[in-house]
Amino acid sequence: MRKLLAITLVPLAVLAAPAAAQDSATKSQEDDKTQITDKRHPDYTVCRTESVIGSRAKKRRVCLTNREWARVAREGRSLASAMAEKNSSGLITN
Repeated sequence: MRKLLAITLVPLAVLAAPAAAQDSATKSQEDDKTQITDKRHPDYTVCRTESVIGSRAKKRRVCLTNREWARVAREGRSLASAMAEKNSSGLITN
């Protein structure tokens, strides 16, 4: 029974493989057409290399869209200003 099943499934798999490969090639061509090339577009992906905290040699690659990088910068600025306000001594100097 197993041999019969193997004999019938192998030719079907061989016949289906080129069709699957053709579908994936078509999908990759469609992805290439929709790829954004304008570096100022909000959905353009930018990759940056950042140092890993606690290591002198390790680096990691972070890829985000321009919109996400703007959000990260905005959150960083608000965190820095909140820390500065919290740690201010409250003394007024003239």
